[in-house]
Amino acid sequence: MPTPLDRLAADAVRLARSRRAAPGATYRLQMHAGFPIREAVKVVPYLHDLGVTHVYTSSLLAARPGSLHGYDVTDHDKLNPELGTEDEFRGWVAALRERGMGLILDVVPNHMCVGGDNAWWNDVLENGPSSAYAGYFDIAWQDHPRERLHGKVLLPVLGESYGTMLESGQLAVELAAGAFALRVYERRIPIDPRTYGLVLTPALDAAKAELPVDAAGVVELRSILTAVSHLPPRSEADPDRVAEGMLEAGVVKRRLAALVENDPDVAKHVAVAVARVNGTVGDPNSFCPLDELLDAQAYRLSFWRVATDEINYRRFFDVNDLAALSTEREEVFEATHKKVFAWLGEGLIDGVRVDHPDGLFDPKQYLHRLQVRYLVACAEHLLAAKPDDYPGLTAAEALVAVRERVEPLAGEKPLYVVVEKILGLGEPLPPEWISDGTTGYEFLNFVNGLFVSPAREKDADWGYEQFTGETEPFADHVYHSKFLVLQSSLAGELHMLAHQIDRLAQGQRWSRDFTLNLLRHALREVIACFPVYRTYVNGGVNETDRGVVTRAVRRARVRNPLLGRAVFDFIRDTLLLKDPPSGPASDDYRAAQRRFAGKFQQVTSPVTAKGIEDTAFYVFNRLVSLNEVGGEPGRFGLPPAKVHAFFKDRADRYPAALSPLSTHDTKRSEDVRARINVLAELPEEWAVRVSRWDDLNGDHKVQIDEETVAPDENEEYLLYQTLVGVWPAVGLPADGHQTFVDRIQAYMNKAMHEAKVHTSWINPDAEYDDAMAKFIGHALDPVGGKRFLRDLDEFGTTVSRQGVYNSLAQSLVRCAAPGVPDTYQGTELIDLSLVDPDNRRPVDYDARRRLLADLDARAKDDRKGLAKALAVKPDDRAKLFVVAEALRFRRAHPELFVGGGYEPVEPAGPFAEHLFAFLRTGGDGAALVVVPRLIGTLCPGGRTPVGSYVWADTTLPLPERFAGRAWVSVFTGERFEAGPIAVAELFADFPVALLVAE
Repeated sequence: MPTPLDRLAADAVRLARSRRAAPGATYRLQMHAGFPIREAVKVVPYLHDLGVTHVYTSSLLAARPGSLHGYDVTDHDKLNPELGTEDEFRGWVAALRERGMGLILDVVPNHMCVGGDNAWWNDVLENGPSSAYAGYFDIAWQDHPRERLHGKVLLPVLGESYGTMLESGQLAVELAAGAFALRVYERRIPIDPRTYGLVLTPALDAAKAELPVDAAGVVELRSILTAVSHLPPRSEADPDRVAEGMLEAGVVKRRLAALVENDPDVAKHVAVAVARVNGTVGDPNSFCPLDELLDAQAYRLSFWRVATDEINYRRFFDVNDLAALSTEREEVFEATHKKVFAWLGEGLIDGVRVDHPDGLFDPKQYLHRLQVRYLVACAEHLLAAKPDDYPGLTAAEALVAVRERVEPLAGEKPLYVVVEKILGLGEPLPPEWISDGTTGYEFLNFVNGLFVSPAREKDADWGYEQFTGETEPFADHVYHSKFLVLQSSLAGELHMLAHQIDRLAQGQRWSRDFTLNLLRHALREVIACFPVYRTYVNGGVNETDRGVVTRAVRRARVRNPLLGRAVFDFIRDTLLLKDPPSGPASDDYRAAQRRFAGKFQQVTSPVTAKGIEDTAFYVFNRLVSLNEVGGEPGRFGLPPAKVHAFFKDRADRYPAALSPLSTHDTKRSEDVRARINVLAELPEEWAVRVSRWDDLNGDHKVQIDEETVAPDENEEYLLYQTLVGVWPAVGLPADGHQTFVDRIQAYMNKAMHEAKVHTSWINPDAEYDDAMAKFIGHALDPVGGKRFLRDLDEFGTTVSRQGVYNSLAQSLVRCAAPGVPDTYQGTELIDLSLVDPDNRRPVDYDARRRLLADLDARAKDDRKGLAKALAVKPDDRAKLFVVAEALRFRRAHPELFVGGGYEPVEPAGPFAEHLFAFLRTGGDGAALVVVPRLIGTLCPGGRTPVGSYVWADTTLPLPERFAGRAWVSVFTGERFEAGPIAVAELFADFPVALLVAE
């Protein structure tokens, strides 16, 4: 007879399995105060009509006020009030359920925002290592090389040096509700109650001098100070004493609040004492008491740039306000996922997207725990909803026991999970990760590579080198960029790693002669040469990680032979958890190795991201459509065979991974990339245009000094590609001119600061920044830049027309290839956005709703005529037509796409290289996808790639088992007889094809 525990565990598993369903097609919404839940509800009917099965959102948890993205979470236990109420959230889910749709939620397990009202962080600042949340954040309380930071956390929040801020009166102590805090700008930073005596003792002395010794207020103030003196120190390790101290500190604050409110005489002396502590501007010595008080805190205030070298908490990349969490700790995992699992348990959300898993100490552990905890959440829901079904069970007892029972089932992937893992070239997703795959940056780059011809690489190189003088390979740019990041914004992380491995080295006789400086230099080289974002050496070393580490060390050694082989071998062996030469490692040494390897992994990832995505991608400007997250700009396009191989592998291993073309993090939208890809097919004409534009705009350049002219040729080359990529297909309207100029100026300002050549975020050069803005303003001036604008418009119009066909082709591939097609908000129409914040602009859903309704009405009357009209004048409607029809077809035929088979189709004939085709199969059904590629070469001048005059006798031979079947076009409704399909007939009316086998 099964026990109630057995039944609860079994019921939880059944519930999870009944809910499990991979999305058919997702639509990404960026949630914020300007687009809250009530607005998301309004677009549900439109998204359903579009063919979307699941809405996929940014984080919904409480975030920094005004956040436009939600990744700066401040409270994991509640819905962001700027987005709406819990009732509104449930109403949104209900609206989705009414249409058979679901919700995928972004979770942010790696970091929290600590730049404002964060209760956990404020408790850490107040109580230091004794805070209940001290272990929640990844803080090096004792490991920092500066002894003054031991037991403290660096707080780099000042806009000027500490001394300047202090003596100019910009730091001030305040008392509110019995608690002292430091006012810094608009922020209140808590003061440790253990240090209240530094303010209150002078107040007591003054009160005793003026008031009777036995006055009630004096007696109470003296008693409060006695209580303060008995608070346990921040170094207290006894948890009972710590808990008692926390309670007593709360009592102190309440008593002090009551005293100040009820006794004006004492309140006056406290106010005078506060004013004394805050000092007098012009009298430097008067600030000594405030300096003493601040020095006694569990934090060290500093100028924000100090974080570069001395930060002692791990951050999200180099963002000081985003502090990393120790999510590998069970209690932290539970606390940071409390609300999410409550929603999951109820069935309100259907899956999660894990943000930045490479920041986690052990992603494998995290993903396993996520699945197990989901099953427990299902049990929690069942027990709360129907307690009588499981008599005698209490929640706490039951959930521990349920966890033990369901743990072995984590590998079944009861919860749909995708991870934002950026894979390097040829790098597999770790197979031991329990997930449905990635968020799809590798998909995006493979699809984009289809529309760049490898055959034109040398011509593109020549044009780029002739104009800019740049000859350095992309791999060298990556090395130098990562090296630069390790010397600047992430230097503090490198210093911490160096001190960590130095302690290991000093503990062994064969390595103690390695100096700290030598180890730091060698570590910097190894990280700069690291070929992927990170390894996963947690609990063991697999062959993939061994190969990555060995390759990185070898590259570093070749680049730096003067450092000597021994130090590199030591770093390699430490990362691979090998025994020292003198014999088997001790348990302590092995534990230290594992800690170092784990922290090393958490450094290589942000260095790679900052070095490649936020530096090298803005310096290597040969063809910037290739400069995409997870991309390899040194690889100039891809042959169809490689894309087919990738799709086949994806269909076999990760059929439910996401398939985006644009995301909130892409460097430019899919349609901008589609246009810029055309330039790769017109290298000669492109070189002529760039040279001409340089001449036309030469007078707008600014001489900064004897050697520097703004912009330089490399920046100019980026600017012209950007202009071609975003130039309106109908030209620049007069009423939108200034908005366009502002967008380009903002983009180039960001690009230059990321490139870190003439200016940067850390050390901006205002003169250079201003010169670039003026150059853009003059070049795009309707009067002064008339000749340039006329030439840009002529060329841009041709490229935009060819780019539209690329857009239609890649959109259809996205919708039909293995994986879950993911549409970033608004990109179902032609979207010419650049990197954020440009791609966060409001989306006009009313216009999209009207366009889709009009297309549906016209298709109902004359589908073929509609397709033909859209092909002749391709625009927003053409892309919306392709996306909507393909997604609806996919939703209607899940057997072909959700786990369906994938087969390449090899075209034959004179223009076979300009086609990409594949079959999706399931049961007896099949769908055939055919798109054109390399349009610029196939149809020069922007001609439409339809008809026999384009395709001649190019054909599509199909597999033998389909030889006797006819096909029907989803877009035109036409029927094609059995046998090889003539491409000229297939593309007679519309430039892309989705066919279903009869």
